Amino acid sequence: MDCFEAVLDAVPADRWFSPSPCEGWSAIDVAGHVTAGLIVVELRAAGRPLPQDDPDWREVAGGDPVASWRATRARMAAALTPEALARRILLGFGQRVALSEWLDGYPQELLVHSWDLAEATGQRVVFDPDLARHALEKARSLASRGREAGFVGPERGVPDGADDQARLLALYGRTPLSG
Repeated sequence: MDCFEAVLDAVPADRWFSPSPCEGWSAIDVAGHVTAGLIVVELRAAGRPLPQDDPDWREVAGGDPVASWRATRARMAAALTPEALARRILLGFGQRVALSEWLDGYPQELLVHSWDLAEATGQRVVFDPDLARHALEKARSLASRGREAGFVGPERGVPDGADDQARLLALYGRTPLSG
């Protein structure tokens, strides 16, 4: 979350509507999507039902995407009590897991979209190597499901010796070494 917040906080005021690597999305859409993801975590922690449809990402981001993110992050963090983390949740694939287990794979979402937001807004982001390695390990089992569901683009190739950040991004259909 710190990685995403650092990129979010550094978005130049005139770049919120710059196109992102996510087809059809601008920087503000990425910000709203990731903030909405924290709302999902908060709802799961509270044992409340998830919305049927995705929200409007720009509405979630609001007039001040950084403030919206920070307020949502604080509410979500407060909801992650030991009881909430032990709560079993139903995933979209029909599997039931503890919320803490599901959250173990969540960094990949935050990292990939940190890169998307950085790309859209002319920034460069370098992931913590340990976090990138962990996210890549989790992503190897999840990316194919996302691809089958149409949420993830085709995997991109990377040269031999590419680091875990590049491999993670390529696994999720990004072209991390384009320039």
